[in-house]
Amino acid sequence: MASVASKPTWAGRIGKTAQWVVILAIAAALIGLTLARYDVIEKMPGFFSLAGGVLGTLVGAVIGLIALIVGLIGKSGPKRPALIAMLLAGLALAGLYSVVAPGLGAPLLHDITTNVDAPPQFTTLELSEDNLRGFNTLAEWQAAHRAAHPDLGPVAVTGAPADVLAKARDLAEARGWEVAAYDAATGHMEATAFAGFIKFRDDVIVDVTAQEGGGSLINMRSVSRVGVGDLGYNAARVKEFLGALAGE
Repeated sequence: MASVASKPTWAGRIGKTAQWVVILAIAAALIGLTLARYDVIEKMPGFFSLAGGVLGTLVGAVIGLIALIVGLIGKSGPKRPALIAMLLAGLALAGLYSVVAPGLGAPLLHDITTNVDAPPQFTTLELSEDNLRGFNTLAEWQAAHRAAHPDLGPVAVTGAPADVLAKARDLAEARGWEVAAYDAATGHMEATAFAGFIKFRDDVIVDVTAQEGGGSLINMRSVSRVGVGDLGYNAARVKEFLGALAGE
């Protein structure tokens, strides 16, 4: 009888271990992400805490599966902890996938512009010295950008440049961007936008110039400060913002 009774106890302990592994992995990921969001720690360590949380959650799910199999083979023992561990792991991974799935197919680009031949230049915000990370030369980045976003280019709108730039500032502030430079005379604006729950900082330029015959031409650039890829945030930001400026 003693040997039979030991089997469910062992299975139950494995199940509880799995449950706590999953709970602690999710907690660690959430704590890391939250600390990074509020700049208590750097952004990339916060992002890596998410990767670690995913790994821990997977490990917990595997342990839970083992506990469930052991319990079923023994035909006794508590199976609830193992089921809870697997359910929590499934919910956490499904939630994460729903967030990152739209950007999983995005190209490894973090610098997006409407003019790859002559990108708008920062005058107040500083472009990272390693901004070409992921590429050996400027030409490589230009080729990759053209291949990924062949339809992205300057947008022509009605209205004088000063009026268009004022609208751009209003739209930027409404989105919570921090405007760092604004010059109506030159039609130039720089701002910092934020991406994802961690609030990665992406620096943005909006340049507005007058067109012959009236109206204005808008060029834009959005650059992530860290990372090689951006899950498509910068391209989506540029397209959405230009569409809003054009009244689409």
